[in-house]
Amino acid sequence: MNDSSTRPSAPPSVEEGVCSLLGNARQGICQRYEKCENRIRSSPTEAVLGAVAVGYLMHRLPIRAIVLTQIRLISALTPPALLLFGAAKFLDCLRRQEPE
Repeated sequence: MNDSSTRPSAPPSVEEGVCSLLGNARQGICQRYEKCENRIRSSPTEAVLGAVAVGYLMHRLPIRAIVLTQIRLISALTPPALLLFGAAKFLDCLRRQEPE
């Protein structure tokens, strides 16, 4: 028998997990974009009225304050996220170096 058939497969690395997550997100966005395009093609009047309504709301909402709040939130959450990613990568390296 093959030696690889008796060994359990190694769990995916952190990078593989992140890449698969991003790939799935990209596929989901592409599917939603195509669905939105098809809906616009089937009902252009509804799409134009929706665009006008969104434009009116964007004019009325405090967009600058919303964007600044999101930037502050992202800048506050980035260091812990990078620390967790680094720790996961470090544990992945340690797991690969352990003898079997």
